[in-house]
Amino acid sequence: MAFYTATWFKQLIKEDHAAVQAYLNKKGNDLRGYIDSTLPFSLWLDIDVIRKNILQPNAKAIEDLCALLNVQDPNVFIQELDLAYQKTITEYIDTFPHIDSKELASKLDTLALAIDQGGIKETIQTLFKRTMVVKELSRKNKSVLLISPKFTTIQSDFGKRVKSNFNYNAFSDYIDDNLNDSPRNLVKTYLDKNFGTLQNLGHIEVDVLSSKAGSSEVKRGLVSPRLLQALLEWPKDSKPEALARKFSKETGQAETRVVIRKRYTNSKLVLEMLVESGLMIGSLESQQENLKKAVKERAFKIGSALSRRLVEDKNLLLDLVTSKSIKQYTAENVLNTLKTGKGSQAYQSETTLVERTPVSVQKSTVSFKVKDTPSAQLPQLKTVKETKYSLASLKGLLNSQLQDVVSANMGDGSSRNVLNYRTGRFASSVRVEDLTLSRDGMITAYYNYMRNPYATFSTGGKQSLPRSRDPKLLISKSIREIAGQKVANRMRAVLV
Repeated sequence: MAFYTATWFKQLIKEDHAAVQAYLNKKGNDLRGYIDSTLPFSLWLDIDVIRKNILQPNAKAIEDLCALLNVQDPNVFIQELDLAYQKTITEYIDTFPHIDSKELASKLDTLALAIDQGGIKETIQTLFKRTMVVKELSRKNKSVLLISPKFTTIQSDFGKRVKSNFNYNAFSDYIDDNLNDSPRNLVKTYLDKNFGTLQNLGHIEVDVLSSKAGSSEVKRGLVSPRLLQALLEWPKDSKPEALARKFSKETGQAETRVVIRKRYTNSKLVLEMLVESGLMIGSLESQQENLKKAVKERAFKIGSALSRRLVEDKNLLLDLVTSKSIKQYTAENVLNTLKTGKGSQAYQSETTLVERTPVSVQKSTVSFKVKDTPSAQLPQLKTVKETKYSLASLKGLLNSQLQDVVSANMGDGSSRNVLNYRTGRFASSVRVEDLTLSRDGMITAYYNYMRNPYATFSTGGKQSLPRSRDPKLLISKSIREIAGQKVANRMRAVLV
């Protein structure tokens, strides 16, 4: 299972660090405010989810309204709120421009190229100028997926729409002596002042089955402002996926995860694209659930109090987004020791990092079992152990490790000579389709990868220079490294 987050956020901050620092220096601003007002935000509204999470008899807002009007039956309010949410979903569908999955894929491909080339913020502002409705996921009175330029746009708009669609006329306008006001006015006043008690917009974790035919791969995505702050302090030699998993578990995101399976074909395809691209996905949740997660987020140590520390130390932001790798630190430490006799200050990190070590290959031969034919002279598959290792097993090994090894062989974000690791989408798309063994013992790996948009870096593509960025070189190198753990045969990789 692959876990995705907005790994490109660090690159965005590096490009925009001066503006970010100026924003933080203004009183009342923090890093979350920058994120909420800069990054696109998609909101998934589904009436069944709203009924499950919000419109429950024991919800605080429902209990408050019952107590306010001395009403015993909570369904009086639940039914009217249900209709208001249905009307709001339909209003979004009828009001905002629609975009289909192909158009969305094109926008996300453009964003992926900007992540590789630079200019992320400008690209985001161009691609997501106004709120859009994803066509395939739009069903009046039922569900809608909105993609908005930023979280604050949806936040300020959504509550107003629900309250304007609420039927206050369902409640009497006559003054009730026991209430000292009319029921209609009491309900309106309560919703105006306490709408946040009814529901909150929350960033959610999405678990989606791959849309690729016959695939059982699960893709999980989580992007939240608090996770992105932690990502800034995450050492670049450590995989962002590990941080996302840790954050999900410790902050309770996994408990409210939205799971999409085969039943929802259209939503699966669209949400899969959003997950792979590292875009924020949100939904409605109860105030109780939101507050519970907020407490756990505050207790999460990585990235804690980062806004305050960035204001106190004006150099910290740039240090974080251009931080040294473990290898760089080690090299500098050795050089410093030779010059001065003293090592550098210890590398500060709470994270356990794992360095890859070379695999020592001892050649030995294992023969395939063949029919008892004297003239048969099949090649031998050379392995590092005195055990049989089949092509099928080797293919399984390659596909289980390719994403991690390709990611490790990519650039750290600033390299111009190799493809840089941004979203993880390229690395996760690489797959060995078949293996063959020639008579002289050479293994050929036939592989594929997501050519749109990454073929642009290959020979003949618009961005094929320098040639060292050709995805085929990166993939071939990774395949040889993995196979070298088990076999000593000559290897070649062929794109199919």
